[in-house]
Amino acid sequence: MTVGIDDGKFMLLDNWPGPIIPGPNPASWVTPSTTEDFKVGTKRAVYSDTNHGWSTLMFLKYEKGTAAAVAVKGVCTPDTTESIAAGGYYIVTNDGGEGINHGPIAIALATMADGEYGWFWVGGVCPVDLVSGLDGIFPTDGTVTAGSAMKVVDLNSYNKFEIATGSESIIVSAFAFANDTTS
Repeated sequence: MTVGIDDGKFMLLDNWPGPIIPGPNPASWVTPSTTEDFKVGTKRAVYSDTNHGWSTLMFLKYEKGTAAAVAVKGVCTPDTTESIAAGGYYIVTNDGGEGINHGPIAIALATMADGEYGWFWVGGVCPVDLVSGLDGIFPTDGTVTAGSAMKVVDLNSYNKFEIATGSESIIVSAFAFANDTTS
């Protein structure tokens, strides 16, 4: 059984630096690359008819750390082992032990191997119209309730959502509209 929250029952708050800048979209949002096809940190906005709102997508680099390759729906955060001076803020990992679990959240739009570049959902509603693989349940630790702020927690060497409490709610990067469920 999976404990989690449905894609249409939460939204991400874009806590990443930089504005959304209009420009050419990629030929595919779900094809990772071994080269920097867009400048890391590039943001685009798309509308989701299914979830009735805007989504912010961002081009980032994935580093697996000690975790496995990230899959579609993989919850990532900035990798603390990378140098910020070298642009490390735009390098993300799904390894909860190496990421900033109280920082911005990036959800993988594709399965990505170590060192690959790709697009991530970083703000707004889930873009299921654009990436059908995002449809369904996202893992939680079982504490999420309707109206709660959410953050990322490292559970069993990968990231899940959990409820943010007390002072943690001032650095929240996601918001739940419903309780998590078991499927």
